[in-house]
Amino acid sequence: MRGICSAFSFLTVIKLSCEFDAHGALKFFPLVGLFIGSFLYGFSFLEEPFFQIFSIIWLVFITGGLHLDGLADTSDAIFSGKPIDEMLRIMKDSNIGTFGVLSLILVILVKFMALSYIRIPTVLLFIPAYSRFLVLYLIKKLPYGRETGTAKVFFKRFKFTDFILGYVFFVVSFFVLPLYFACFFNFVFLFLGFLLYRYFKSKLGFVTGDVLGFSVEFSEAFLLLSVALY
Repeated sequence: MRGICSAFSFLTVIKLSCEFDAHGALKFFPLVGLFIGSFLYGFSFLEEPFFQIFSIIWLVFITGGLHLDGLADTSDAIFSGKPIDEMLRIMKDSNIGTFGVLSLILVILVKFMALSYIRIPTVLLFIPAYSRFLVLYLIKKLPYGRETGTAKVFFKRFKFTDFILGYVFFVVSFFVLPLYFACFFNFVFLFLGFLLYRYFKSKLGFVTGDVLGFSVEFSEAFLLLSVALY
């Protein structure tokens, strides 16, 4: 139970009383995403634009803006055109630059508009779960970029069991979603994960907590947009 408790305490504003277990928490990241997605699915029964408004507010509130902060900091860094050492310094800077502000506006706008065209609301259960499963993939594939940092405690030698929940969601999606749509949705996610991995590997060669937050926000927006365009 420490793993579940730690996952919720770190990824959401729900702070549970338990001894923090970073390594045990990782495997439950997709479960936290499913919890977040269950509320999005519940909001889908509301009339527009209340569905979109409550969904956006929920995504910001439940995470405490954790991933949005990473989105802004990473955007400022990777679009600065600076050397890697300078990018790391920019990510640590508490001030938000032009690219950070633009990224926040664009991602929230894309999410809001994409939610207007969701015709298979059950997919909302999976999108936050997949976005947090992507974090596990990036942590496994790329090293941590700092000697110390909030996210460093999550880096470890992975076991197959750490990915079981994510694999289960893949399988379940083919039973819950229409077959052709499930194939499309899972392909888009796998392709997106590979692209983000290749991009960060070539651009930085590592990930940080901010980069992982960027990945969550970007993948949520990208998946929502893909589903809306389907």
